[in-house]
Amino acid sequence: MRGPRAHARMLTMTEKPSRKFEQHLQEVEQAVKSLEEGKLGLEESIEKYEQGIKALKECYAILERAEKKIQMLVREKDGSLSAREIEQPQQADERRQRKKPDAPKEGGAPAG
Repeated sequence: MRGPRAHARMLTMTEKPSRKFEQHLQEVEQAVKSLEEGKLGLEESIEKYEQGIKALKECYAILERAEKKIQMLVREKDGSLSAREIEQPQQADERRQRKKPDAPKEGGAPAG
């Protein structure tokens, strides 16, 4: 008869646990430290470098997912609060450009 412990043990054996940002960052820092010490051979250095790059890519991926989740509360005109995603700087610039009135062109109609 299988109990919950057997099921949990099966899950841990078949599923790769999700690692946290801090764990990946620590791996990057360890790789950098090892490489800076200069005590590794060429093959070990290359392997450590590859591990560091892989961990760094994971850090960036985790940060990107976190950015997508970030929302800001905005007070509407009626006083209610609503959640909106925070604009990326590029999106904010594009929105401002759309709202700007067109500047008068040189050589336009004379004032008067």
